[in-house]
Amino acid sequence: MSKEDHWKSKVAYYINDFGEGTTLHGIRYIINKKFHPSERLFWLAIVVLATYGASALIYNSWYRYSSNPTVISLEKDFRDWNLLFPAATVCFLERLNESAADDLLLERWNVDNSSKELNLYLKFLNSVVNISYENLDEFKDYVEDPELVKVSGEEMAKIARKLSIAMDYHATIFNSAYKSMKFHEVLTEMGICYTYSGLVANYISLVDNPRPKKDSLPTCNYLNSLCYARIEDLPTSIRYYIHAPTEIPDSSNKFFVVSKNMERDTSFRFQETVASKDLRRLDPKQRQCRFFNEPLEKTDDEIYSYNYCRMKCRKRLAFEYCGCAPYFYKKEEGIPICNIKGLACLAKHAKNLIRVHDQNGKAEKCDCAFLCETTDFYIDKNTMRKWTYPVPCNIRFRWAVEHYSKTRLKRDIIFGLEDLLVSLGGTAALFLGCSVLSFVEVIYYLTLRLFWFVINSNKKQKKQT
Repeated sequence: MSKEDHWKSKVAYYINDFGEGTTLHGIRYIINKKFHPSERLFWLAIVVLATYGASALIYNSWYRYSSNPTVISLEKDFRDWNLLFPAATVCFLERLNESAADDLLLERWNVDNSSKELNLYLKFLNSVVNISYENLDEFKDYVEDPELVKVSGEEMAKIARKLSIAMDYHATIFNSAYKSMKFHEVLTEMGICYTYSGLVANYISLVDNPRPKKDSLPTCNYLNSLCYARIEDLPTSIRYYIHAPTEIPDSSNKFFVVSKNMERDTSFRFQETVASKDLRRLDPKQRQCRFFNEPLEKTDDEIYSYNYCRMKCRKRLAFEYCGCAPYFYKKEEGIPICNIKGLACLAKHAKNLIRVHDQNGKAEKCDCAFLCETTDFYIDKNTMRKWTYPVPCNIRFRWAVEHYSKTRLKRDIIFGLEDLLVSLGGTAALFLGCSVLSFVEVIYYLTLRLFWFVINSNKKQKKQT
């Protein structure tokens, strides 16, 4: 017998040995030579169809587990819930501190009240301090000035902080335990703003802020008669945004304006979404959401929010357009801060940037998932009042939660790893009549038993030669 025929017989013997020993149903009938070829062909067709059916169902179970294993249910035990008090972000309509601006003009460019360039340079400082997507067109006026063009993006960021009016205010909150809570500076697409009772602001700023924990924020309960905060004695007109503490407003969010001699009172209804503890076991792509303390991979961020993710997407898009990003985005390695020419370039693409569209007008893929736990606020009441003499000049606003929702949404796992294993095992048992040990058996025949079969066959062949 030739060496080739010898190995063919050994392979046939090993396959026959596997067929007789395996617990996989139908295999032994295919290799049993006592059966008529038509019978063996029949069993082969049955095993192939069963394998196909099992594979299809197993794939469906895996797809369900990997792409849609969660469910959103409705809860109604509202008396036990604690709602995080809504945060407020305040942006001054006119941020420029004129006296500080005069000092900087004299120190930096030797421009005083008698200089011809005074109006142009004051306008420039005003544009820098009040920068947003709304005023990028203004920077086209400074491109031709030989002195202003020298101002770097980093210097503009320092100018913005130095010349912004101070955040002076008096705050009153429903729970005196939080009376020491303060506004914190935050970088937004509306420029430098200030957030009260928020979390994101402490991570996105030109300065280092303390990192508060979620459980250190004020909470509201159904038993509270009124959950509110009032801010007054502000230095100039503002617009403010009300949002969840784990979020930050962007250029597309609704805002409220409060000017001099005016008071605005807004109350909100809300829809809260919470998540079960087991949800963290799933990958973010599986649950299609992220937790606040679950930043994007390959970034140096400490937190995650949907709007912050969108802001980062706009920053990357701005870099693609003009090779830089405005200073109101958190500095990132590899993306320089725009100077005047860069901002003038971005002015041409402002609409696409706000909509997160590429140069062809198509929506840019951002892959920004929603937060797993969030609260959406909806206006309940919005009233404003203007004062007249002899009431002293003041700017005041108040926001509150007066009506509590008696339902909330909860994200939970409906098809977890245990359910996947049960489904796979049941499918395999139904179609192939096998169990976990059957799969171990197949692996055994393909590895350890095959290894020793080959070793023993070689030894016998050497003895025969």
